[in-house]
Amino acid sequence: MIEKVYKFTRESDTKVVEKIVNTEDVQIIHMIFPKGESTPKHYTNSNVHLIVVRGEMTLTLEDEEPKVYPAGTIIYIPFNTKMIAQNLTSDILEFFVIKAPHPSKIGGPEEPIKVDN
Repeated sequence: MIEKVYKFTRESDTKVVEKIVNTEDVQIIHMIFPKGESTPKHYTNSNVHLIVVRGEMTLTLEDEEPKVYPAGTIIYIPFNTKMIAQNLTSDILEFFVIKAPHPSKIGGPEEPIKVDN
């Protein structure tokens, strides 16, 4: 078999954070957030693409005003950007995080660095 198959949680209404792919080239993380849930405020540890597949994501980058992105949106965020992704408006927010290159290749830590403020 040439291909490698990965599976992710479907149809959950509870919080899910699962690292689906973690190869030397890329990380793919799947997240489901009920209303009120969010990532910690942190600095990106690679170049990141966020793919919103259900609900609306409220995204704050650096010290900018929050912006709302609906399902069907892909957002690019460069390495070492302060960010927080929140579900403030939807019953459920579901999205994928694509990190490429893998954080170890770009010089970032394996896990994002959290920010206090």
